[in-house]
Amino acid sequence: MTRRRGRLLLVSSSGGVLLDLLALEPFWSRHDHTWAAVRAADTESALLGHPVRWLEEKSISRPFQLLHGLAESVRILRSERATAVLSAGTGVAVPFFISARILGIPSLWIATLNLIRTPGLAARVCSRLATTVLVQRDSMSGAHPGAVVVGELY
Repeated sequence: MTRRRGRLLLVSSSGGVLLDLLALEPFWSRHDHTWAAVRAADTESALLGHPVRWLEEKSISRPFQLLHGLAESVRILRSERATAVLSAGTGVAVPFFISARILGIPSLWIATLNLIRTPGLAARVCSRLATTVLVQRDSMSGAHPGAVVVGELY
């Protein structure tokens, strides 16, 4: 009997979040995957040749935009038949983590190294909703009890 692999949805904005996810290519390239990404110069060039669902950057602090993001994330999760969500967490990722929780889809959130002070709202929401939190240094475990230390990604 052949075991069907899951379909991974990678959620990203541009910049450091994209770099963190790209660093995990040895993992996600072994799985069927689709990107849900904010269109920007770096995301367009880095994701050339990959299946991508382009997103608009939305502010989670505005209720209408959050509701729109939730509806869009549910549509994408269902149409892509995602079995897991992976992101380093930005405002665009929040609706996907909320929807994944509601739909019972496992989610993995990566704590980025670029946080100098207290994590922002998006990072706090994503880390609390994630099924698994991945951190890049042992010192980050204190802020995320039960997190899996994966080492520095790049």
